[in-house]
Amino acid sequence: MAAALVLGVVAEIGVLVGSGWRGPVALNAVCVAAVAASLCWRRRLPLAVLAFTVVVFSGLALAFGSSDSPTGFFLLIVVAYSAGAYTPNPWVAAVLLAVLAAVHDLREHHVTSFGDAVYLFAVLGLVFLFGLGMRARQARTAEVERERDTVAEFAVEDERRRIARELHDIISHSLGVLVLQAGAAEQVLERDPQQAREVLRSIRATGQEAIAEMGTLLSLARSEAESSRQPQPSLADLDQLLQRTREAGLRVELDVEGEPCELPAPLALSAYRIVQEGLTNALKHSAQATAQVIVRYGAQQLEVEVLDDGTGSVNGSGTRRGLAGIGERVAVFGGRFEAGPRPEGGWHIKAALPLKR
Repeated sequence: MAAALVLGVVAEIGVLVGSGWRGPVALNAVCVAAVAASLCWRRRLPLAVLAFTVVVFSGLALAFGSSDSPTGFFLLIVVAYSAGAYTPNPWVAAVLLAVLAAVHDLREHHVTSFGDAVYLFAVLGLVFLFGLGMRARQARTAEVERERDTVAEFAVEDERRRIARELHDIISHSLGVLVLQAGAAEQVLERDPQQAREVLRSIRATGQEAIAEMGTLLSLARSEAESSRQPQPSLADLDQLLQRTREAGLRVELDVEGEPCELPAPLALSAYRIVQEGLTNALKHSAQATAQVIVRYGAQQLEVEVLDDGTGSVNGSGTRRGLAGIGERVAVFGGRFEAGPRPEGGWHIKAALPLKR
């Protein structure tokens, strides 16, 4: 709007002082004012503004001869740039600009050489191409911004899923163990107070460990990794996990096959959480079950398997969120995951995580 107003005022002054304009002053003033006013829509209707300008200036040139006004030339420059930068039909705009330049040459008496003939074609063409280049640059910038926003959205969503998986694994396992241990303490509270106290101490230790893990997770989520000195669990912590599970009443054995090797921290954490979820399922859904944890170190992959011989659900219905979380963990590493009932009874969970040597 401001540019159109400034150009309109300057062009009107040029008309009034007679700088290069041919034809009646009043008619030129009205036509120039109309073209300048149309520039207010050069972004929304660039092709219409260009067509209107071509009609007005070509009509004046055909009727009275081509004008050589600098202010009129500046108006053409702005219209040509707007056509290149904003029009959705650049070929139509190029044709209209060529028509305008051709009419100018036809009605200009001072065109005596090839350079004079192609001058306006060249100037308007270069300005038009510059507008096209700016539009392409703006389109690339907008595309980069959209891609950046998309990547940021995916990163935020992935982080939410990761935090949700960690929260589920920590809370589900710890609460499952606490509930079973509290039940065991209640059963022996009167007849064996000493054993009840041992179970209560185990409950306290389990709760403290869950609080510590929650604190570590929240510190990481708040970008406070330096303030948290608690390392994330890995396969090296399986003995403690199995001990807590045994104290909750589940008989469990650990078999390690192959030569243990150092694993990347994210993979080791995922393997630990897979075992934890398998044992949690066995605790929650199997009556008097025996579980077996198998860790296989291979040349190309790490396999984690949890088997139980339970007979069914005894502690509430499952939501399968834990299994979905395991599937997401395995998918991050491009591995394979399967879970389901065993033919001989019970349940099994198996995950294969590729190793990058």
